[in-house]
Amino acid sequence: MMNSSFDLKNIFSSLSTALDFTYSGLSSHHKRVALMSLKLARRMGLPQDRIKNLFISAIIHDIGAVSMREKEILGELEILDPYAHSEMGYQMVKNVKFLEPVSCFVRSHHDAWRGDNPSGLRGDRIPLESRIINAVDRLDVLINRRQNILEQPQKILRRLKSIAGTIIDPDIMVELADLAGAEGFWLDLEYGSLSDLLCAQTEDFEISIENNMLLDVSLLFSGVIDKKSIFTHRHSRLVAASAFKIAGISGFSVEDSQKMLVAGLLHDLGKLGVPEKILEKPDRLSPEEFRLIKRHTYYTHRILDKIKGFEEINRWASFHHERMDGAGYPFRLKAESIPIPSRLMAVADVFSALAENRPYRRGLPGNKLMGILDEMTGSALDPQAVKVLKDNYSSFEELLENEDPLSQPLA
Repeated sequence: MMNSSFDLKNIFSSLSTALDFTYSGLSSHHKRVALMSLKLARRMGLPQDRIKNLFISAIIHDIGAVSMREKEILGELEILDPYAHSEMGYQMVKNVKFLEPVSCFVRSHHDAWRGDNPSGLRGDRIPLESRIINAVDRLDVLINRRQNILEQPQKILRRLKSIAGTIIDPDIMVELADLAGAEGFWLDLEYGSLSDLLCAQTEDFEISIENNMLLDVSLLFSGVIDKKSIFTHRHSRLVAASAFKIAGISGFSVEDSQKMLVAGLLHDLGKLGVPEKILEKPDRLSPEEFRLIKRHTYYTHRILDKIKGFEEINRWASFHHERMDGAGYPFRLKAESIPIPSRLMAVADVFSALAENRPYRRGLPGNKLMGILDEMTGSALDPQAVKVLKDNYSSFEELLENEDPLSQPLA
């Protein structure tokens, strides 16, 4: 992969923000759960290697809950069926080679202490990491964000103790209650910069990117993005494969082409903040709905902006709706201010969107697709980038024919 050095803790902490979009905005749930998990693990004396794995599993524990409706249900203390998203998350995480060891923690993070779990586990047979996440996850959903947090500890701990021995580990409950006796524990949970607090909790260990780990993480999150709608089940992978191919034909270096691949996979990260009913609306969007859609590139930009070393990847990903004439969004950049890789990404995105089925139309055949590209050339799209795609259109058609468009670029 790339020679650049990235901090995996920073990447997971930043990308987890995209998992926290709800109907009411950003919840920061994953960061709070990760922070409490780390504090509890240190109090319990877990060794460093287990703390690392606990951090990774806690910061993405609800990765299988894609829709806003699913996330809303998870806000209840006792969930009727908490296992569907846990199993989905397990399936997604275990397919990433270096994350396979933590996938079981994701799978069991709602396993009840009393048993009767799909995993067949009960009591201390449930992984300790899962039991820690379960306890602090339940604490977090009990916090009332509209009330002074220091007015709530007694009530919250009382409710948690009522499910100790049935839902959560009673011994962990004792440790958590002691930890939560300090006002600072609670004030940290509403602190404006949770990322800084997480950084302080993890500064004594490193999780460095090696080989294809960055690509693997990008593929994982692109899977979350594309599961948001049945009409985008492979959109991020198709955009990434198309952008990678345009970059290679255009003479990009191997490293920059690989950066385009990552940028393509993450370009729609902010769409996790868009309600599904808008993404799947079969009719033309209202002006208000389109303004909601336009927020997604801004969210992508702000999330990726928190990752050190991602400066180029961020611009290439989040500027894909900027236009040559300056009428794009969200920053209204004009041609001279739009990096060439961002222009290529815009063409890859338009090509992919036109070729795919959408709720309001079927995917377009090549002649109609290229006609629309011609209409957009100069005003919206970069002429040279469009020319590369049109001159090599048969190879892009091959991408469309594959259920996994990345099977070619990664072969």
